[in-house]
Amino acid sequence: MMTSGGTPDAPAIFLSPACTWIGPGALTSLANGLISAGTAVAGPVLVAADIALVKNNLLDGALDALQGAGYEPTVLSDFGPELTAVQVDAAATTAREIGAVAVVGIGGGSVLDAAKMIALLVTNQGNSSDWFGVVEPSVTRPPLVLVPTTIGTGAEVTRISMITEDGEKRITSSQSFVPQLVVLDQELVASLPPHVKASTGLDALAHAAESILSKNSTAMTEHNAVEAIRITMTDLLNAYDGDPDATGRMLFAAYLAGLALNSGVVLGHSLGYAINHEKPMSHGTTTGLALAYTIAYNQHVDERKAKLLARALTLGGSEDLRVAAEHVLALVRRVGQPATLDEAGVPAGVDGEVARRTVELYPRPSNPESMDTERVHALLSAMRDGDLDKAFAVTARKDARP
Repeated sequence: MMTSGGTPDAPAIFLSPACTWIGPGALTSLANGLISAGTAVAGPVLVAADIALVKNNLLDGALDALQGAGYEPTVLSDFGPELTAVQVDAAATTAREIGAVAVVGIGGGSVLDAAKMIALLVTNQGNSSDWFGVVEPSVTRPPLVLVPTTIGTGAEVTRISMITEDGEKRITSSQSFVPQLVVLDQELVASLPPHVKASTGLDALAHAAESILSKNSTAMTEHNAVEAIRITMTDLLNAYDGDPDATGRMLFAAYLAGLALNSGVVLGHSLGYAINHEKPMSHGTTTGLALAYTIAYNQHVDERKAKLLARALTLGGSEDLRVAAEHVLALVRRVGQPATLDEAGVPAGVDGEVARRTVELYPRPSNPESMDTERVHALLSAMRDGDLDKAFAVTARKDARP
């Protein structure tokens, strides 16, 4: 994952997990994974897990293996889809009390983000709110292992933890959040409901596409992003329709998109957060909704990047971003997700507030086109009914020729 744009004085840095295990049933080898990640061979382990995994006894094999290897797992699952500081701080208190020698996160994006912050707080003072922003803790966290159970978040490899405090999403960015070990187990995503596959898969697509648009992207960013887009444009529909092999490939696409993600997402994610404030929806639903319009707003991105992104989204069919945006909207609708604000049920009359919130609360220095409230408001007007002509007109150059 790239942490800077790269100049002669500040070269780009690409971060990735020290180790990644891939394969059906990989979760059952978690005990061996902890040892390979540098954890003490015995001791307390805090396991942050999705509640559905706990209720359906899907962690029993991994927990038994941990206990057999001398670990003492404490499982916490009080994490909702909108992760709050209260939830994280309570879990961190438990992790401190048991003296956790490692933290394991198994679940969707909220659970993985919780595990990241819990690991930081085990060895560092304060609550989660004390660590919002770009931070690097002075005390090394315990080993961290992340296991995704969706096909979109990419949180298993990113340096970001997103936590809600007082109704607003807050971001912590830290290199320490990149784990020692990621486990990609296709069996954990095989039975995802279609609407979850759709939403999280579109989030992976947004991560990959936005990372290419980012002003901070590098060759490593683009390499991972293009492959993630290829897989998603090829396999998301099949996964949505129930193909387990396609679903497994989407798990890998989400991982690749996560690797690309730290070049910085752009306008689409800011729009997603602001829209979610007015009409709560799954994160991937909002980022998927915003993607085609984000492409339109950033139509003047570097020509090489524009062609690269268009070719990826059209599977080689076009180098035109307008055509690429149409492909995105078609996929969004085909997997049953809203492609306009009206389809999403976002209340009329809130566009001005959404524009303000987008620009003021979620600025994106990585966005290639400057974000200002007036133009973002105009873009939201185009998003109301899916008018791509209107969306591309928002940032059209006045001296452009027919």
